[in-house]
This record gives sequence, C-alpha cells and structure tokens, in this order.
Amino acid sequence: MSLSVPAPDVSNDHALAAASDPWSPTPPTSGSSAQLALAGLGLVLLGVLIYQAGPRQLAQHLYVLGWWAPVIFLPYALSSALDAAGWRATFVHFRPALWLLYLARLAGEALNSITPTAYLGGEPVKAFVLQRFGIPLTEGATSVILAKTALTIAQIAFVVFGVALFLIRRDAGVATVPTVVGLVLAGIGVAAILVVLQRRGLVAFVARATRCLFPRARLAARLAKRAPEIDRRLRSFYGARPRAAAASVAFHFAGWITGAAEVFAIMMLIGHPVGVGDAIVIEALAQPARLAGIFVPGTLGVQEAGGMVIFGLLGLPPELGLAMMLLKRVREVGFNLLGIGLLTRLRPHPAAS
Repeated sequence: MSLSVPAPDVSNDHALAAASDPWSPTPPTSGSSAQLALAGLGLVLLGVLIYQAGPRQLAQHLYVLGWWAPVIFLPYALSSALDAAGWRATFVHFRPALWLLYLARLAGEALNSITPTAYLGGEPVKAFVLQRFGIPLTEGATSVILAKTALTIAQIAFVVFGVALFLIRRDAGVATVPTVVGLVLAGIGVAAILVVLQRRGLVAFVARATRCLFPRARLAARLAKRAPEIDRRLRSFYGARPRAAAASVAFHFAGWITGAAEVFAIMMLIGHPVGVGDAIVIEALAQPARLAGIFVPGTLGVQEAGGMVIFGLLGLPPELGLAMMLLKRVREVGFNLLGIGLLTRLRPHPAAS
C-alpha cells in the first residue's frame, strides 16, 4: 500500500507547505565543493585505516557473521522504536500512531546521516512527513524540537554514564568521583541552557538570524511566520508537562542503551565478545567521536577512526574496533536506504503543491 496519500487541509499550514517543496533539489552552492572535499578526505582516511588494520584480517572478522548478519539490524530497529516513543510523548493536541513516527524518524534520520548538517538537516522533514498525515506543521515542528532536545539530554546522560564506567574499569578510584560529578554538573548545565533558550524565544531568534543570512530563502520566511506560535507552544510544554518531558528523555535514554546492545551483539557474532559494561563504554565514547565529524558527510572515516581509538583505550585490538564500526556502517546504510525510499513515496502530490 502506497504511503502517498493526499494531504489534508489543516488551517494555514497546508498553504505554507505548498509554498516550498522540502524534497525538491536545491541549486548548487559554494559549500558543495567543500562537502565533496570533506567526503573525499573521509574516504581516504577510511582507506588508510583499512590498509593499516589489514584488509584480509578485517575480511575474516566480517566473514564469521555468515547467516547471522541480519541480527545486527535488530538492536537499531528497537532503538528507533524507543526514540519514536520518546517523540510521541512530546505531542499535546495530537497522538500520532507509533508506526507513523517510526517511519517519519527513518526518513529524517536518513537525511541527518548523509548530510553534513550537524544531524539537523532531516529534522524539518519529519514535520513535513507528519503534515502529510494530518498533523499541523506547527504542532509537528514543535514536537520535533522537543524530541531533539530530549534526545540530546539523554545522549549527554548516556555519555556521562559511559565515561563513569570507563573510569571505574580503569580503577581510577577516588579520582573517579570528582570527574563524574563535574561531568554530571556540566551535563545538567547544558540541559538547562537548552530548555531556558527554548522558553525565551529561541525559534524566533533563529528565524531572525536565518532571514538576515538568507533573506530570499522561502523556508526562512515560513519559519519566521511560525516562530512565535512555536515558541509559545515550547514555553507551554515545559511549564505544563514536565512529566512528559521526563518521559521523553527516559525513552531516548533507553534507546541509547539499546545502541550499546548493538555493540554487544556485533562483538559476540564476530567471535570477540565484550562485557555489557564495555559495550556501554564503547557506544558512549563513540558519541563524541561522531561529533568530531559532524561536517563530514556520514562522518565517513571519522567514525571508524574513533572506534579504533576507543578499542585501544580499552586494551582491545584496534582492528576489532574498525571491524565493528564497519558493520555499524552496513546497518546504517541499510536503514538510510530504507529512509530515502520512504521519502520518495512521501513526495507531495502535484495537486498538493
């Protein structure tokens, strides 16, 4: 059954969405050459890492999977379901079906993964997908911002948890306490800043800045029109629904833990099992490594280099870290293809544009 259903007419959101097609290709910009250069450097880095680790040895690690290879897709599928549940907790006037949020996340996260936009490029697409199924654009955009905030706070908590486990594993002793306390306080500070900014008109500020930088951009104009209402909804949510915000963070944190289950499963399947604690440490430390490559398309090469460094810190063979990250890359490509495929089925009808 096709997902291309006619979009309902919801207040003024339909007219605004018709003003610009978020799926339409954008004209080449001066940044395109820089992105291609970064992608090329990422490919070169990946090639160097594979050469240093030994292609034949890596192939042996990957060959061990055999018919068990599809298992590596299961933890991420569960993680996405938990993230969709966390997103659902942020809705106020609508309660979208979990399957719809799941599919919208696949589409948006595919763009987040393949575009060098600091994992933000696919967020607007999620709101547009929801609009296709009757969720007003303002409601969808508000929920996307709230869910991204909850996801970020959960990620910070997960990284702090992983660092604490790493220090305990290294027998840091009493020195662990002030370090962990400092990280916790820093995490709380970042979370507080995110919430305070959203309660003080962050969207309106971003809209004004965007219009100054890109005065002719239609998307900037649309954002400016919707910004006051989105800011009002954000303030209302944090003031009236703190339990829903906490529930969203909890679901997303469970999603990050499930990401550690992916590490555990991959290492077990390639014949080099690690403990649950080490799996959490590996996945947690991988987050700053990915952050370092946010402007490289797909964090190509950077993600794999991070895996090798993390395994070295844990006293494990670095080539195992590369093998694990390459298998994660296979899973990532699979879900990205699925997300892009969904986007092609969710393009607006000519009548709707």
